[in-house]
Amino acid sequence: SALPRRSMLGTLRLPSGPLARQPSRSLHLLFGACGIPHPSKAAKGGEDAFFCDEAKGTFGVADGVGGSASAFVDPGEFSRALLRSCDERLDGSCEALRAVLAGTAQRLREAPVAGSSTLLVGQLEPEGATLRLLNIGDCGAMLLRPAARRFRAGGTVAWPRVVLRTAEQTHYFNCPYQLDGEMEQAADADEVRATARVGDVLLVATDGVLDNLFDSALQMEVARRVPQLQAADEAAAREAVDALAAAIGEAAAATGAREDEEGLPTPFAAAAAQEGYTFHGGKRDDVAVLAGVVRAGPPPAGLRRRLGNLEYVDSY
Repeated sequence: SALPRRSMLGTLRLPSGPLARQPSRSLHLLFGACGIPHPSKAAKGGEDAFFCDEAKGTFGVADGVGGSASAFVDPGEFSRALLRSCDERLDGSCEALRAVLAGTAQRLREAPVAGSSTLLVGQLEPEGATLRLLNIGDCGAMLLRPAARRFRAGGTVAWPRVVLRTAEQTHYFNCPYQLDGEMEQAADADEVRATARVGDVLLVATDGVLDNLFDSALQMEVARRVPQLQAADEAAAREAVDALAAAIGEAAAATGAREDEEGLPTPFAAAAAQEGYTFHGGKRDDVAVLAGVVRAGPPPAGLRRRLGNLEYVDSY
């Protein structure tokens, strides 16, 4: 049938009621996390690192670059050392993210760790509603805002439209910007920010997710859980955000396991085709994903939920 003309339409309302539209002066994040190592790297915890701290509103992911691996170098050790240092310096204040990275660079010069890694760290500022992100390489973050949208089939739903999406940094295909012990490329990091609102959903992931799942698939996973994510009961919202992170992580790992499957569309295969390469199926890799939902008010008293895999660091 013919496409509809571009039109004007009155306000759409969701069946469950209007969503929060105004930014709050004080917000906090509830986080869920999922990490799934590549099967061949599971014994050492994989090469991806991640953390999130609800009390401070801070988070980060890092992906040890496999090209730096050798008999004596474990990229996973570097990614976890890098992220642990960032975690310690993100103290919940409004310190600039570049200053955090500078402090991490100094520490790595004083206590060198071999390897290289991509990095994405961020914070929801403790007072106000500013979400700040710093990215180097091909990890990614999306800030999604559920809003009423009418679909031709399915009616009106709370569709998570994209408010912010980081862009990957690469030197050439499959060669991301990365940090090593010298931290020379830290100056090339992108720093972006957005104003968060109650009900927004934050996704942060390594390329093990983003190479296997299109952004639209991530939006669909969020859309399935909007009512639960925005539940008034904090425990119900926490359960939903845990389920969201697990669903995305497991979907990425399952797609990655479908290596060499012709006809399976993936972001990595599409990017390879644009560069003139032939690649079929999923791309098996470590997977790390954080899912967060923005809630009204300061973190509840006593809240101290930290998730991560930085405990694998034992020489730093």
